[in-house]
Amino acid sequence: MRKVLLIFIDGLGLGEDDPATNPLVRFDPLFLRSLFGRPLVRNLGCIRSDQVCLVPTDANLGVPGLPQSATGQTAIFTGINAPQLMGRHILGFPGPALAAVIAEHGIMRALADAGFSVTSANMYSADYMDLVARRQRRHSVTTLTILGAGLPLRSLPAMAAGEAVYQDITNKMLPRFGITDVPAVDPAVAGRRLADLARRHAFTMFEYFQTDRQGHKHDWDEAAKIVATLDGFLAAVHAAAGDTLVVVTSDHGNFEDFSVKTHTANPVPTILFGPGCRSVAAAVGNLTDIKPAIIAYLKEGDKQ
Repeated sequence: MRKVLLIFIDGLGLGEDDPATNPLVRFDPLFLRSLFGRPLVRNLGCIRSDQVCLVPTDANLGVPGLPQSATGQTAIFTGINAPQLMGRHILGFPGPALAAVIAEHGIMRALADAGFSVTSANMYSADYMDLVARRQRRHSVTTLTILGAGLPLRSLPAMAAGEAVYQDITNKMLPRFGITDVPAVDPAVAGRRLADLARRHAFTMFEYFQTDRQGHKHDWDEAAKIVATLDGFLAAVHAAAGDTLVVVTSDHGNFEDFSVKTHTANPVPTILFGPGCRSVAAAVGNLTDIKPAIIAYLKEGDKQ
């Protein structure tokens, strides 16, 4: 059985090769350098090999204005050009119209309906649904994608058993939300846990969004921590993935350019490693291509 792990990193574009503005150049993470021989920047262009691929991926989708989270993520997880459908890029969280699109066309529902085992690795607090009911939280696109497939949200007991990963990867943010009895973990430990979970499902999804938050804040000290966290995490996933195809992508640029506090129009990196990476990469040009490329890869394997 073929397996795919989709790691969604919010707000990560391909920027300039400039340490004055780009944290991915200033802090030059070792794992990404090992993949591409230099920092992850726009002028790397398209790279395709049997071991690793990089596709500069269009997040603008033919719609004027800067790409935004709600429509960009919907495009990734449904394969539908959400900004074109809505007539504009929509920031933040999806409203009722986008939520309906996600419920009907989400990748996890499509795969589950086709008989594939699907899961999300993200851990949610035990009171998350209550907070949503009280309008103190809003469902993100990824959460709606999970719920649209009829799946439960993973919670603290799953993470304690090594069966979930918190959105910040390390658990260090949990005390801010009143959860103080969960130890911090090294990014490499979290990466191995994610890879292990992915080996047991046809499709696994994980979301990380601290890149987008810090891209707006321009805190270089925090940016250094984020780069180090992601580097250790992705390196561990790579080492432990086995025969899982790993797809890393984003919804819009932001973190790669600290010269502005808005999103950017830069292409986003779609990074693929593992079996089949070349063929899947060949099918990706913009955000709407990611869902159909993954489904085609899994269905092709199911026929063999």
